[in-house]
Amino acid sequence: MSKEDLRPPVNMHISSMLDLARMLVSWSQRDRPASMIYFEHNGQHIYGTLISNHGYYEHYGLPLWVYTEGDGPPDGSFMAYKSRPKESVSFVKALESEPMIVHLPVIRLTEKLEILDF
Repeated sequence: MSKEDLRPPVNMHISSMLDLARMLVSWSQRDRPASMIYFEHNGQHIYGTLISNHGYYEHYGLPLWVYTEGDGPPDGSFMAYKSRPKESVSFVKALESEPMIVHLPVIRLTEKLEILDF
């Protein structure tokens, strides 16, 4: 397969970082641990992940690029999602031992993935 044969994933623009965190946490509990990709593109700070929605009709899956924009680069290596007592998202430099926090690693790219078409 050549690079020209690759089709871009379906774009799924999520309205907020909190919504993106919720989606990643819920999907990582079902399939496999999720990680977040970060890069800058045209002055925007993009956070997202590539996932496949398995069992999409008769196909093997539907590739999705799930993303949102942030105000700036992450100030840590992990996104920390806390659901209680008040839902919140923050970036941390190290894993915390708090059992109510789910940590998602942030993978920094040097540029936008070539297959993305947004």
